[in-house]
Amino acid sequence: MRRGVTMIELILVVGLVTLVVGISGGFYSRFLTQNAVANTTDQLVESLRKAQTYAMAGKENSNWGVAYQGGAIVFYRGNSYATRVSAFDEVTSVNSSLTVSGLTDINFARVTGLPTVIPSCPLCPPEF
Repeated sequence: MRRGVTMIELILVVGLVTLVVGISGGFYSRFLTQNAVANTTDQLVESLRKAQTYAMAGKENSNWGVAYQGGAIVFYRGNSYATRVSAFDEVTSVNSSLTVSGLTDINFARVTGLPTVIPSCPLCPPEF
């Protein structure tokens, strides 16, 4: 009796392995995209909460805000992104495969912590 692997068995195994690898590539790509969206959402919410907290606490006796500029989330001190004190900027880059829309500049009023611009942002928490 001969022992070994026939050519048909070898072709079947190679075909099945190729099929599994091909299918898993699509799932992995989707996982990476979902992970990037979740990370960006977390970074944006963290920046918004920090800006609101700083404004309510009256830190540096100023307003604080968050802007999306040039593919990055910018946490800043000042009445608007254009008139900010850039020494206080904290810049968080956004994954280049993502696009953030509806967010340009949200500024929180000192003491009250109310946003001066109501965002139409799908990533923003509902209470804003």
